[in-house]
Amino acid sequence: MIFRHSAKFFALLALLLATASYSALVSAGAEERWTALKPAFFGDRPISEEPGVISIEAPMRAHDAATVPIVVRSTDPGRRLVKVHLIADQNPLPLAGVFKFSEEAGNWTSFETRIRIDQYTHVRAIAELADGSLHMASSFVKAAGGCSAPAMADLQAAISNAGRMKVLLGEAAESETASSAEAIIKISHPNNSGMQFDQVSRNYIPAFYIDKIGAEVNGRPLLDVETNFSLSENPVIRLNFPADADHSEITVFATDSKGNRYEQSANLDDGAVTLEAPTTTVQ
Repeated sequence: MIFRHSAKFFALLALLLATASYSALVSAGAEERWTALKPAFFGDRPISEEPGVISIEAPMRAHDAATVPIVVRSTDPGRRLVKVHLIADQNPLPLAGVFKFSEEAGNWTSFETRIRIDQYTHVRAIAELADGSLHMASSFVKAAGGCSAPAMADLQAAISNAGRMKVLLGEAAESETASSAEAIIKISHPNNSGMQFDQVSRNYIPAFYIDKIGAEVNGRPLLDVETNFSLSENPVIRLNFPADADHSEITVFATDSKGNRYEQSANLDDGAVTLEAPTTTVQ
């Protein structure tokens, strides 16, 4: 009886030690990865990690590595952010997107998207302010296999629907000084990574993904995103931004790695508006 309990104890101890060792190795590898990535993207520019400028929210352990929700918030409305680099250190393409915000559209408050995670990694949001300074917030996400995970939809159906958009618009909040609007941009697209295996053809599915997303409000630039297959299948961007008193018209466009362009417009009116656009051209 004593021996049996001792065996269980030592088995549990060995498991705990192995887990601790693996976590230590992952942590060490993560720091080495970021040490290599930082100069590649930002040169020798200093990056502040002091809180108060930007924050990032991500699940500690993702339910689905192929669709990991990420929320980035501007936490100091008095300082204008001009762009945010969203980086998943351990992804094949670490730079999931560069989100650029125009001065004409005013200060944004938050955006949300979904990304793929290939293996345990830090996800970082590095904000560049109007004064050129860089500020970073990060979160460690436990997920793996998202870049090679099978597509959720039938491949041919996904390709035939590529470029269909759904734009949901509504009032997000209102204060004494300004009102804000919320836009949810959904783009149907397989966003194939080139790492996914087709069980029918027994071949890898060629890469085919959205590489740029843009939005304008009342003819003024709002958002410009340079991205790749690190965004999930059927990319989604949820954005809060200042709105004109007479409400707004939003125009959204996207291009993909085959040179296709998709575009649609919608009006911000009383309540939410849902607008679905047909595919423009698929090559």
